[in-house]
Parts: sequence; structure tokens; C-alpha cells
Amino acid sequence: MEAYCIIVAYRPEVGQLFDLSARVAGDGVKVIIVDNSEIPTLDRVALPGGCTLITIGYNSGIAHAQNAGVAAAIAAGASVLVFFDQDSRIEPGFVKSLISSLRHGSAEIVSPLSVDEATNTPLPSIRVSRYGWSTPIHAADAAGRYPVDMVISSGTAATRQVFETAGTFDDGLFIDLVDAEWCLRCRARQIPIYVVPSLVMRHSVGLGHFRFGTLTISVHSPMRCYYQIRNSFLLFRKPHIPPIFALKQLVATLLSRVILLFFVKDRLSYLKSYLFAVRDGLKGVTGARPA
Repeated sequence: MEAYCIIVAYRPEVGQLFDLSARVAGDGVKVIIVDNSEIPTLDRVALPGGCTLITIGYNSGIAHAQNAGVAAAIAAGASVLVFFDQDSRIEPGFVKSLISSLRHGSAEIVSPLSVDEATNTPLPSIRVSRYGWSTPIHAADAAGRYPVDMVISSGTAATRQVFETAGTFDDGLFIDLVDAEWCLRCRARQIPIYVVPSLVMRHSVGLGHFRFGTLTISVHSPMRCYYQIRNSFLLFRKPHIPPIFALKQLVATLLSRVILLFFVKDRLSYLKSYLFAVRDGLKGVTGARPA
């Protein structure tokens, strides 16, 4: 078994990135760092042992960067691929345990329990009914791994057969909902996804959070809000995504972004991003936001 880990970096905090890389490499897994920054700052010479670097030279979007890492790993003979965002935090031995929970030789995905680093609250995985209704699941007390339909990509491990069956990430989405689309594509091809409750990963989401009644609203930049809204419209164009799921995602995204509008300073920038996102989503614009 040859395992490779792909970490996508964008303007990273180098110490945190290298700490994550070193912990992964310490579990005997080769690490491919894909630097998506406009101005590369990572030094190949300074990389932790067991790590290699792919420099994109511009912000190509997380999906494109992940795909670059996947291509390099598979070309090198990877049978298992593991994914992390640059700000995820794991304990020593995490990756080894994650990989050991996979059934090798078949298409399968496993993921840890995820916890928000800032709020210490669970980041639930999702189950999707046959009609497309989504339900958050966070079964920390489960005796063993349990099936879900959607997980965040950071912290997941997938066999090579997953990519041979379902394909790589959709770079037309650029950044947001990339993992949701890919998971639902895997679901449509009967590829199982499991959460391993004995493994916990701490992960940062957005620029912060605030409570609005019973809702927890994530704070993101106007640019991120653009992709969140636009890509919610694009989900309707994917035949493997149930329309009810896409509608629920769109309504939830629009509601949270409208609420956010009343709590940010530069409201005009946000409002412009929202309007451009709706326009481009209806038109089917993909890739990076047009200038």
C-alpha cells in the first residue's frame, strides 16, 4: 500500500503548515503540498522530510489544486490518497489510524469526526435521503464507523479506485461546495463514505462565527460569499445532485448571507458580490469569478 497526502496551501501560516506536514509524514505517508498562492512563499529546501512541493503560481481554486496533487500522487503509484486543508490540526498517529480503517482494493472513503477549532463545536457530516433531504449527523458515541453521504474533504482518505470510478474534483466550482458535489457524485456511483468516530480532527471554518437566534452564521469575505451563492445555483445543473438538496442549500446560503450583510462593515462590497453571484449562477458561469 502506497499512501500519499495532498495539502492545498493558500497564503499559509508556514509553521502551522509544516507542523501538519511533519505529523503526516511521521505516519509514513508521503506529502504533496500544492501551493495555490499568487506569490509563492514556500521554500523547497525548508520542507519537512517526506514532503514535495507543487507551485501553481496563482490562485487556481482548491479543486484544481487538489486535482494537481491527485495526478501527481497517482502517477507516483498511490493506492490511498489523504486530503488536508492547511489549517487542520491532527494528533500523531492520526493518518495511520485513518488509513487502517479503509478496506483496500475497492472504492471507499473514510473521514474523521470534525470539530470547529474556534467554537469547539461539531462539524457534522451529512446524510441525504433518496429524495434529497439532508440531515446532519455527528455520532461521537458510535461503536464503529458509520455511513454518511457527505463529509468535508479535509481529513478524508480515499482509495485510488474512488477516483477511477467517480473522477476528480470539479474545478468549475473553484472553491465552495467542491467537497459536497464530489461526495454526491460518489454517492451516485454507490461509493460508500464512512465516518470513523474514534478519530477527531480540529478544523477552522471561515473568519469567525456569530449567533443569530438559533442559527450559527459563519463570516466570510465578499469573494467567498460570491462562490457560496453562485455555486449553490450551479448545483441545480448537476444531474447527480437531488433538486431538493440543491434547493435547501440555496435557501440556507441566501438566508445566512443576507443575515451576514447586517453585521459587516463594508456592506456595499458584500452586496455587489451577492448580486454578481446570483447573475453568474443563473447564467451558469464557472471557474474563477470574472474580473
